[in-house]
Amino acid sequence: MDKIKEKLLIVDDETITLELLINGALGLDLDIQGAASAEEAWDYFQAHKPRLIVLDWNLPGMSGLELCQRLRSAALGKYLSILVVTSNDRPEDMERVLAAGADFYMPKPISIPFYKAWLASARQRVSEFRGLEESDNKVAGIKAELEDVNDQLEATITQANELAMESEKNYLEINQIFKTVAGGILVVDNDYNIIKHNDNFLGLLEDEVGSAVNMKCYDVFRSSLCDTEDCPLNCLRRPGQDHFRAHIVKERTGGGLVHYNIVSTPLRGLVGEQIGIVEHITDISQQVAAEEALKESERRYRELSTVDELTGLFNKRYFNQVLQMELNRTVRYGGSLSLIMMDIDNFKLHNDTYGHAEGDKVLARLGEIVKGAVRDNDVACRYGGEEFVVILPATAGQGGLVVAERIREIFAAERFCEGQVQKTLSLGVAEYVAGDNREIFIKRADANLYEAKESGKNRCVLK
Repeated sequence: MDKIKEKLLIVDDETITLELLINGALGLDLDIQGAASAEEAWDYFQAHKPRLIVLDWNLPGMSGLELCQRLRSAALGKYLSILVVTSNDRPEDMERVLAAGADFYMPKPISIPFYKAWLASARQRVSEFRGLEESDNKVAGIKAELEDVNDQLEATITQANELAMESEKNYLEINQIFKTVAGGILVVDNDYNIIKHNDNFLGLLEDEVGSAVNMKCYDVFRSSLCDTEDCPLNCLRRPGQDHFRAHIVKERTGGGLVHYNIVSTPLRGLVGEQIGIVEHITDISQQVAAEEALKESERRYRELSTVDELTGLFNKRYFNQVLQMELNRTVRYGGSLSLIMMDIDNFKLHNDTYGHAEGDKVLARLGEIVKGAVRDNDVACRYGGEEFVVILPATAGQGGLVVAERIREIFAAERFCEGQVQKTLSLGVAEYVAGDNREIFIKRADANLYEAKESGKNRCVLK
């Protein structure tokens, strides 16, 4: 497949800024379109469906954040990557940008290296989103097709039973119905003999059989339900049972699994007595594969998001982006920057003793405590597992230590598992030193966390 040339839509009412952003994206193999208003941008989006969006917060008429919300609400919204450009650089402004649906924001004055780095990352993200979109569309198509088949099945079985009750001569009409139904249809009498089936049923069998009439159903199409009380014929003999559904899995002779959906209803005689059953068997292996693909798609989508579902804090991916941005800002403008790394003491033992559900409660509560203990402009994230991190802009190491102690004390006062269990934290604090890159900065915080663990846990270390 040829590589798709992504469309980039840039929205800014200031001509100089718009030209700067357009020129900054030249040479990146993008189809670039500029717009001077949100309304113009929305019209272009509806007509051309760009996946990369860069927009200014302050636009005449509809604001950039309103446009961002509208873009996210569109059918294509979950597959877009959106950057908001703004001169509003307060922490609460950042929260508003993210709440509106943007993936990131770029403060003014514009940094072209940062802008190009975001475009490269966003283009990769959009490319991954195309794979998710394709999986989503396949799943939706298969589900719609199966819903149509099930509707057709219900109507067919009802019609077949009505015809059977009228007279045996109407089996000629049933034959015609069976030929037009997707999947295998078979009629089984009370002695498990197949008395009628369609050609599609034979297509479900691994062995070639010219006809299965007068053969035992459990010999022709054996499954885990055979010889049990859950056999469809046995189930439908019970009072009040008017239909039976099951999902069975069979192993192919050559390897691999086949998934079948079985729907059965009673076959009635002339006076309404049950004389057998009508079964519809559908190969749903594609549907099962599609549902598994959807789960994988959702998992990948969560990986590409910025918020941890359990704690409500930002995730590791977002942490890495913001930390790099804060390091760049500190190098460029000076000032302090601190980092707190924390880990719940003996958390694996807690999970092993009380279960993962109780462990999740501990993680969620720690997320609430961390969020409540830091300032609006601090960035709290779940780093992974039971590790959490906090980025503290414009904060020296001693200030970071104060915040770390506050979190440690509040968490140590909590009780879990119906008030019976106390948990504690070990925390490492690091202050930015000139020359630190992201990896070195994180390693120093992690080393201090390790020392806190080794020196007895439930303490903070700053070095």
